[in-house]
Amino acid sequence: MKKKLLQSILISYLIGVPIGLLTVIATIYIPLLLTGEGLLTMVVLIAYKVSIIGLLITFLIALWVGGIVAYQNAKISTPLLLISLKYSTVINLIIWTTFCLIIGVTETKDVFFMMLPAIIAFFVCTILTTFSIGLLISYLIKRLFKKPVELLNTN
Repeated sequence: MKKKLLQSILISYLIGVPIGLLTVIATIYIPLLLTGEGLLTMVVLIAYKVSIIGLLITFLIALWVGGIVAYQNAKISTPLLLISLKYSTVINLIIWTTFCLIIGVTETKDVFFMMLPAIIAFFVCTILTTFSIGLLISYLIKRLFKKPVELLNTN
C-alpha cells in the first residue's frame, strides 16, 4: 500500500477511535447523568445490546474506509469541507446502516420505532462530524499532499 494512504488510514484511526468510543460511551450514559438513575441506561443497553456491539465493530471498519475516501479526495485536491462531508457521510452511513440491519434481524416488534433513533443519529452525526472531527481528520490528511516550501531560493 502507498505510504500516504497508510498515513491517511492511521490518522483516521488515531483521532477517530478515541473520540468515537468516548462518544458512544457518553451517549449511553447521558440518561444516567441527566436523571441520576440508571434505569434508562439499562433499558438502552438491553434494547440495543447487539446493535451497539455491531456499531462498534463496524466503526473500526468504517474508519478504514473513511481514511481511504479522504485520501482519494485529498489526492485530487478536493476542497477541504467536501472531503470532510464525504468522510463523515461514509463513516456514518456504514455504522448506522449496520446498526439498523442488526435491529431488523434481531427484533420482531416495533422495528421501525427501534430504528428511528439510528436514522436521526445518522443525519445529526453526519452534520456534526463534518464540521468538527471530520474536518480535523480531513485537514490532516490533506496536509499529506502539501509540497514542502523552499525556505531560501537563491536563484
